[in-house]
Amino acid sequence: MNSPVPSSSLPESVQRLAASVVGLATRRTSGSGVIWRSGVVVTSASVLWRASNLSLVLPDGEQVQGEVRGLDGSTDLGAVTFSGGPVPVAERAAAASPRIGDFVFAVGRDTAGLTQASFGHVGSVGGEWRTWRGGRVDSLIRLDGGLYPGFAGAPLADAAGQVIGVASNAHYRHHGVALPVATVDRVLDQLLAHGQVQQGHLGIAAQPVRALLDGAAVDGLLISSVADGGPAARAGLQVGDVIVKVGGEPTASLSALRSLLQVGAQLRVLVSRGGAGHEVSVEVAQRPSTRCG
Repeated sequence: MNSPVPSSSLPESVQRLAASVVGLATRRTSGSGVIWRSGVVVTSASVLWRASNLSLVLPDGEQVQGEVRGLDGSTDLGAVTFSGGPVPVAERAAAASPRIGDFVFAVGRDTAGLTQASFGHVGSVGGEWRTWRGGRVDSLIRLDGGLYPGFAGAPLADAAGQVIGVASNAHYRHHGVALPVATVDRVLDQLLAHGQVQQGHLGIAAQPVRALLDGAAVDGLLISSVADGGPAARAGLQVGDVIVKVGGEPTASLSALRSLLQVGAQLRVLVSRGGAGHEVSVEVAQRPSTRCG
């Protein structure tokens, strides 16, 4: 993406990517998807929400039934498998480092099998970020505008026609984003294995504070609510406790806490309760489903 491609080669790039793009239709909506692995389509979870019957339109116009293998509303990614004619896997730019202003394009397919393309530029880039549903995205690739109808779940490619991510309009009101290759690979592995992304949680709401622990000032997370019947409640954690360490690691931020929560892990949690140290054992549970809706 560091150098422009002559405009005469762009139609060929679009055509090459379109050979790996399928259309998706459910009873309530439609969108696009990309062949990420042999017989595996990646698309937007919002396209597949509550889908019981799913039709795929392959690049040659053949219509086949698809099976929804998993959804992750926190990143807006979904996985579908199908049996049908051989469809090539999209060429991906695994080490892509897009810059603000880089040319990009998306390729979609409607339910009649018609190829469609949309062209734009990268509007903003950044490091790892969390979606408003708590999903972890490896890097920010935000577009300079929104997505046209039918492009949710479509592959977004650089000027050379290599896929840099999957398009989503679920995270910003006025801008689309590309969920990068690294994120798609990580989420897809879990969707195919478990049907969802396993996210550990304690069943609390918390915020960063400065507190006292046995007379010393420490950074931690003040528990503002505890879910009934959740892991924290079962372990005896209380509103007003300040989490200082989890598994021996400092937890001065929510991101630090999240990184330590592996589903099924038994963790020792050190809290400041009334200024005095108190330790409990908590078993990390799977976060309740983040499927769309």
